[in-house]
Amino acid sequence: MFLEPIDFAHMYKEHKKQTVFKGKNSKDWDNRSKELAPTMQNSLYVEEFISRMDICKEDVVLDIGCGPGTLAIPLAKKVKQVIAIDFSAQMLEELEAYAKKEGITNIKTYHIGWEDDWNLLPEIDIAVASRSVEVQDIGVALEKISAIAKKACYVTYKAGGSFVDMDILDYIGKKIITKPDFWYIPILLYKDGYLPQIDYITSQKGSIKSSNADEFVDSLIWSLGSLDEAQKSKAREYHYLFIEKNNKQVKPFTWAFIAWSTQKDFPLKCKLHV
Repeated sequence: MFLEPIDFAHMYKEHKKQTVFKGKNSKDWDNRSKELAPTMQNSLYVEEFISRMDICKEDVVLDIGCGPGTLAIPLAKKVKQVIAIDFSAQMLEELEAYAKKEGITNIKTYHIGWEDDWNLLPEIDIAVASRSVEVQDIGVALEKISAIAKKACYVTYKAGGSFVDMDILDYIGKKIITKPDFWYIPILLYKDGYLPQIDYITSQKGSIKSSNADEFVDSLIWSLGSLDEAQKSKAREYHYLFIEKNNKQVKPFTWAFIAWSTQKDFPLKCKLHV
């Protein structure tokens, strides 16, 4: 593929170690599950994601990092069964409550994550990982998801190296090391013999909430880990000048949608939006 071999998996791991965006642990998601569930469960993003999938009524789908059922609930209405896994027990409780409300009975949940043993899971036709691939070792994660799905995999990963608009970061004086971008995924898949297809989904709701200044500052801290007092003050100033006064909206997220057939001799049927 290249004149000299490049270890992209190692490059990703080293980049991940340095970035300010370290990812959240299970306790972080437990603590915010009730707050986040309503917005995550109802989104145009879900329709965009599922419309790109090639699924049928007989499929068993694995939803990795399922959260409160963002994809699991609508997918369960279209397939035989959804196996939903998440390392946040509280997120699984939100999913189960959502499923009960919707009258969904074909979802089975497991309190496990990317780094746990998946041998206890049933046979899987299709695996999805929606906005949940912020792992420390992307090479291992891609090998794991590709091995478990008999037919195909679908993942989304943030396009761009920051969960916060760079204009905001520049204004408040927050210097960051960006996170690994999505292109590691298709390169590593191609290296392993897969032919990934790439599309993009624009999501109006990013991680930065901005209905008031306090919420805006809290959202920045959630994404960035910390702000000093001067940066908090500048963030409030930014909110007043650009969001409140001029009705400027925080820029939407762009997610790279990456799909591949795990049957290397049978390319994925293209359903991407081009």
